[in-house]
Amino acid sequence: MKKLFFLLIIIFSTNSYAELKITISQGLEKSIPIIVNCDHREKLCIEITDVIKSNLYGSGYFLIQDEKIINSNLDELTSQYALWTLYDTDYAVKSKILKKNERFVFDFKLYDVNLKKMLFNYQISFNNKTNIRKLAHVSSNKIFEKITSIKGIFDTKIAYISSSKVNDKKIYKLFVSDIDGYNPVAIFTSKRELMSPTWSPDNKKLAYVSFENKRPEIFIQTLSTGERFKMNNKVGSSSAPAWSPDGKYIAYSQKINGNLEIFIYNIANNKSKRITKSIGIDTEPEWSNDGKFIFFTSDRSGRPQIYKKSINKTSKAKRITFEGIYNADSSSSSNGKYIAMVHNSGKGYNIGILNISKGYLNIISNGKLDEAPSFAPNSSMILYAAKMKNKGVLYATSIDGRIKKRIELNSMDVREPVWSN
Repeated sequence: MKKLFFLLIIIFSTNSYAELKITISQGLEKSIPIIVNCDHREKLCIEITDVIKSNLYGSGYFLIQDEKIINSNLDELTSQYALWTLYDTDYAVKSKILKKNERFVFDFKLYDVNLKKMLFNYQISFNNKTNIRKLAHVSSNKIFEKITSIKGIFDTKIAYISSSKVNDKKIYKLFVSDIDGYNPVAIFTSKRELMSPTWSPDNKKLAYVSFENKRPEIFIQTLSTGERFKMNNKVGSSSAPAWSPDGKYIAYSQKINGNLEIFIYNIANNKSKRITKSIGIDTEPEWSNDGKFIFFTSDRSGRPQIYKKSINKTSKAKRITFEGIYNADSSSSSNGKYIAMVHNSGKGYNIGILNISKGYLNIISNGKLDEAPSFAPNSSMILYAAKMKNKGVLYATSIDGRIKKRIELNSMDVREPVWSN
């Protein structure tokens, strides 16, 4: 298929004084042509399918066909398949809104045009109080998973830190939003710096670092209630929290005699266990997907590199990065195959992805100050922060670097993004 280039810009108002802008700019090659149609062009149905189209297109896997020039409302399927084929469409979605008693039903069917076969007919019941975007995200997941056999992530969340000046004073906010940038909510606001948010495995809590007491301390906050508490009150300065896959522990870094070391905090008994002991700085812990190992950044070899260490054995830490002069801030994929990191080979700080079994490092960004990579739950995308005209913005990128979405808040620096589980 001929290479196509697209540019999509979405602008909307948030709950605050800022405006969020999402820019999707990429070259798509061999993307899957799909048409998403709404029977009878009902307003609510169009609202849902517009989100579905945006989701599928933004995933990088699909080329959205223009449903306005392709009639998808033919009753006779043989003629319908012929028309879809004429426009080089591989898949088609036909949808409509049904009324059942006091509730509505979003009914959609997915067709494989080449096989001339309906793959499924799915219905989602909703009412006037239903979050329509959530419904559209769930529907998008169903379509995406059926065609690609990859778990959908359109209904996931992201957390990130923003900063802005109000009356010449800097204000920091910890935000949670949908992955497409909609529905942003500031869950905590501070006059002092916030950093390093991390999700609990059930996505009900966030741990993060706050300087509200004039030193770095880790707080744990419940999203539904806003309740928060300081982790391990006996500990002084602590930073870089990372939640274990089973939700029972938080790895973090703490200063011992002026030197940073890795510790593991047991949430149940409020006790910590030291994991590293070296003359170098050990920080930025990240759990392996099975919870048996900790990846961390250390300069024990002279420059920052990524190391791996068992949490139960007394064996020495093993260095796993050797390319470039700097590798730090690792993120482990949920499938256990990859480690994302901030990499510098002398030309700036970029995002690299290390194939653990093959030892191959692939650079997927081209900025000068890219940072804070975070894997999507399905291990197919990376979220990271970058600088654009001296302002922090976020990018969501496929692990091969082929697809990029830029998210920026006007008048705000945005940084340290983390994808929910």
